Amino acid sequence: MMRTFAFAAVVFGIAFLTNPADAAQKNQMVKGTVKSADTSKSQLVINQKVKNETVDRELSITESTEFVVTDKAGKTTTTNGKDGLLLLVGQDGADVQVKCDKDVNVLKVTAKLKK
Repeated sequence: MMRTFAFAAVVFGIAFLTNPADAAQKNQMVKGTVKSADTSKSQLVINQKVKNETVDRELSITESTEFVVTDKAGKTTTTNGKDGLLLLVGQDGADVQVKCDKDVNVLKVTAKLKK
């Protein structure tokens, strides 16, 4: 009985340590403002404050990238890929949060438009 309990505890411990949910915790959040959006290159460039300076972050957008864009009136639009990127064309200065995975692949873009 004691061996069974010990074996179960070891199996549970290994399963806990190798939990795939741990990989999801390695996502990164990048905050900044839109500098440019280029649908022909599927690229979003944002200005991000790092310490006392502002750096440009060039992010590649895929068709699976989710966009949640709120306009000035408060209306929210949810779309994916180039359709979402198109909503940010000409919206320089809009506040944006970008969720990336551990390999810096863009998963989700949340933006609040000012224009």
